[in-house]
Amino acid sequence: MGTRTIPVVLVLDVGDDEEYAEEQLQQLIAELSELDLDSLDRVTQGPPPPGSRSTEAVQLGALLLGLGGSGALLPVLAALVQDWLNRRRSGNVRLKIGEDEIELTGVSDEVQQRALEEFLRRHGD
Repeated sequence: MGTRTIPVVLVLDVGDDEEYAEEQLQQLIAELSELDLDSLDRVTQGPPPPGSRSTEAVQLGALLLGLGGSGALLPVLAALVQDWLNRRRSGNVRLKIGEDEIELTGVSDEVQQRALEEFLRRHGD
């Protein structure tokens, strides 16, 4: 019996400047690539607009991560994202598993920490 992969959608929101958002996303991807993820892909929006040269359009700031096994890597992922946001002191990142979603911000407070702990508890073993 193989291990299952838990799909996690991560959406970065750092404002309306697409160039800045892409730069920030690339920095986050570099840090995420150090984790032992099953997969790390950009989220596509489906077919490209007519006249586009691209075969697929990517959703700005969205990644699809594959967490292997029991989801034990989820707390590590959440800590990495929180640390990344705290260093920037701006923007937010939404972590989504199925229909369950939590938004992390650069300002960590008690309420957000409790919400994150509950989110992690729901998706633990």
